[in-house]
Amino acid sequence: MQYYSDYFKNKPNYIKRRKTLRKNPTNAEQLFWYEIRAKKLGVKFRRQFQIGKYIVDFYCHELKLIIELDGNIHESKQIKDKYRQNYLENSGYKVIRYYNEQVLFEREATVRHLIEVKKIKSGNKLD
Repeated sequence: MQYYSDYFKNKPNYIKRRKTLRKNPTNAEQLFWYEIRAKKLGVKFRRQFQIGKYIVDFYCHELKLIIELDGNIHESKQIKDKYRQNYLENSGYKVIRYYNEQVLFEREATVRHLIEVKKIKSGNKLD
């Protein structure tokens, strides 16, 4: 029998994939990571973190917050993302999505939005 907490641990068979994703970030992921890494917002974020069978772009355990950066999305990808987001939210996580263009061209506004979300989540851990 698999325990609930074991299901959410990073599994060894995903290690190689996560390392590859961390070593080859998109421009938006690289810029966003620079803005949130090293507790710049007062909380620790991890990148390319596994939750269940999914690898999320950025994750903050303290806030149970997942941030996903979306590039060009095709209809089939939208369906998969919706299923994935429902799974994560039903598991108790808050998922925020930003488009790559938001991060690249509206960086300050994106970070300000994230700071507001952090304030709300810090005072009220989960909606």
